[in-house]
Amino acid sequence: MRIRTKLMIAVALNILIFVGVIFFVVRPYFIEQSMERDRLAVDSQIASVTETLVNRKSSLERTLVDWAEWNDAYAFIQGKNETFIDSNISEASLDNLNVNAMLFLNRDGDVHYATFQKQSLSLTEPEQQAFLADIASRVRADANTRSTIYESEYGPVFYATHPILQSDRSGPAEGTLVMLEFVSSHFVADLSAQTKLPLAVGLTEATDTTITSRDGLTHVVIPLDTVYDKTDYGITFVVEPTHYQNTVAMLRLGILALLVLGVGLFLSLLWTIHHVIIRRLMGIGDELKQITIERDSRLRISLNEQSQDEIEQMAVSMNEVLAALEDTRAEVLDKAYRDALTQLPNRLAIEDYFSSARGGDDQIGVIGLDLDDFRRINDQFGHRTGDAVLIYIASRLNFYKEDGFVARIGADEFMFLHPNWTLDELRPVARRLTKDLADWSEMNGVTGLTTTIGLDVFALRHPHHTYEVMMGRLDVVLHEAKLSGKKRILAFQEIEDGSHYLQTLEMERDLRRALENDEFELYYQPIVSPHPFAVRGVEALIRWNHPVKGQVSPGLFIPIAEQLGLISDLGCWVLRQAVSEMKEHSMRHHLFLSVNVSKRQIADGSFLAELEDVLAETLFDPHLLHVEITESEVGGNLYELQQFIQSLKTLGVKISLDDFGVGTSSLSFLQSLQLDLIKIDQNFVKGIPENTFDRALLEGLYQTFHTLGLDIVTEGVERPEQLAFVLEHSSSLIQGYHYSKPVPLAQLEHYLKKTVTLYDW
Repeated sequence: MRIRTKLMIAVALNILIFVGVIFFVVRPYFIEQSMERDRLAVDSQIASVTETLVNRKSSLERTLVDWAEWNDAYAFIQGKNETFIDSNISEASLDNLNVNAMLFLNRDGDVHYATFQKQSLSLTEPEQQAFLADIASRVRADANTRSTIYESEYGPVFYATHPILQSDRSGPAEGTLVMLEFVSSHFVADLSAQTKLPLAVGLTEATDTTITSRDGLTHVVIPLDTVYDKTDYGITFVVEPTHYQNTVAMLRLGILALLVLGVGLFLSLLWTIHHVIIRRLMGIGDELKQITIERDSRLRISLNEQSQDEIEQMAVSMNEVLAALEDTRAEVLDKAYRDALTQLPNRLAIEDYFSSARGGDDQIGVIGLDLDDFRRINDQFGHRTGDAVLIYIASRLNFYKEDGFVARIGADEFMFLHPNWTLDELRPVARRLTKDLADWSEMNGVTGLTTTIGLDVFALRHPHHTYEVMMGRLDVVLHEAKLSGKKRILAFQEIEDGSHYLQTLEMERDLRRALENDEFELYYQPIVSPHPFAVRGVEALIRWNHPVKGQVSPGLFIPIAEQLGLISDLGCWVLRQAVSEMKEHSMRHHLFLSVNVSKRQIADGSFLAELEDVLAETLFDPHLLHVEITESEVGGNLYELQQFIQSLKTLGVKISLDDFGVGTSSLSFLQSLQLDLIKIDQNFVKGIPENTFDRALLEGLYQTFHTLGLDIVTEGVERPEQLAFVLEHSSSLIQGYHYSKPVPLAQLEHYLKKTVTLYDW
């Protein structure tokens, strides 16, 4: 799609979006605002009508109270004030009070006196008497109603009642005073004048104020029982929504004007964009396309000197970019493959050289040079001296390279490649480089400047010998040379079958695979109480069944797992597997289960998290679980270890100290850890009973630990005479080959069936 079409579509869409926003967002907003204003106006009118009714009712009730709570009226209802009527009640007084009739009812509810405003209704005397009697009967029938409007033969009537009391409101009520008013056209006209609304009064079934829209008008019904007691009448009026009508008319006119304006704007922009922008951009595009076809960066875009607008400035900038590209293309390519300090090729250039060499040569001789402790040289002698060292090495490599290739591949690492060279040809160059560096350091006073050099003869025809393999072999030989003391020359062929580093890498790969493929197994060594004989617990010990090497000793793979950070994964596996396998046996024989934890597991929190999950999932009794901390790992962050032990005790797990005697912990230090059990290392038992010193030391340990209230396990008991010594001097538990070596789960089950006696631990 052409840019002109896209621009036109974009302009049209923007206009449509603008109009759409007006129609779908602004228009509804203004309409909603106008409707809200109309609603507020209706609410205000409802409040005005209600307030007027309340005020009218309150005025009548105040007048009623003034007359009813009056000593003269009180005496009158008792028949003691014969001048009360002449003095207080007349046609003028009813008119002033704004009431149409007044009734004095005695205690029995009978009419004591009644007066009727003559001009209120054209009623005969009997009709008036019948009407007033009807009012009196309604008051007697519903004494609790104080004010109401009811339907009479002469239309709706409002009346209010109040008991007749003395002025101080004392004494019993002697009767009831009733004042009433006809809800006539005069009454409605008076309300309409006060509220400035065309009000009407009529019967209604509504119990709440209702607002309905009909025929474009708002109809309002206000039930009078919201103001008066027990009435079926309501006030109705109609409101015209003027705000809404005005807003709709205004919006219709505005949207029509916007549509006309939008069409005109679209046509104007169409012409302007085509003649001012599109046509000129298409010309520049055609010229750029021609430059691309010819691949000549010396070509330039033609300029219009009479025009100084942004498009012309863009054309000028493009010409400047083309000129800069022409000048910097070679520099960019060179810098991408060259080290800025030594001007030697870098690692990217080596990969290109390797690809070209692999296409024509059988093998390649490789020298990797790595300066020893180069950071110390920079820190001690300054970075200028460090840079001088690097530049000197680069110059010597260039001197010896002949038809080969040299590069700087790291901060203090260099590489020398030569097609078809052998180790016999590489070694002299490596020795001369070592001597050259020693001479330069002595001449410039840079003491301690040495280098480690790795050699390799790499077969290029081998299908799996890639660039990555070559660099990996060089890293291995340099790493092995550094481990063996630095400042030496070592060939990959010399370590290919015996490199500790290679073995470590292989062991790491195998360990990770073993965790994924479930190659590990648990052995269990019983912990025995000799008198009476009972198996009290078992210790879980991990074993590795390598698919090729067979059984791998824990003494070999555990340190490597620690070094590589895999010990936490192994420890979590041992915990979960041991609890799963021993849960039934621990409950049946009441055996405790011991598992080991390393310092790394304590530090990273993995053991505690896994322990909580395992206990929650398996419901294993935590009191039957012992966590063994090796004494050689006790120390360092004492607070961290105490927190770890406290967390275990909170869970109900017991703490054992394994291999006591091989570390350097003091007895006071051990006491602060709140241990439950001490496992004395087998080195204390080996010389028993022949070695006098070992006997005395072991006796002292037994006495001390028994005094501290710690349970003891003596490890490494293999001979009967060792067992006899332990039994003679302690009540220690025994763990050793005398009873059983570590065995798989199946053999442990067989052992327990034959030997375990239930014992309350």
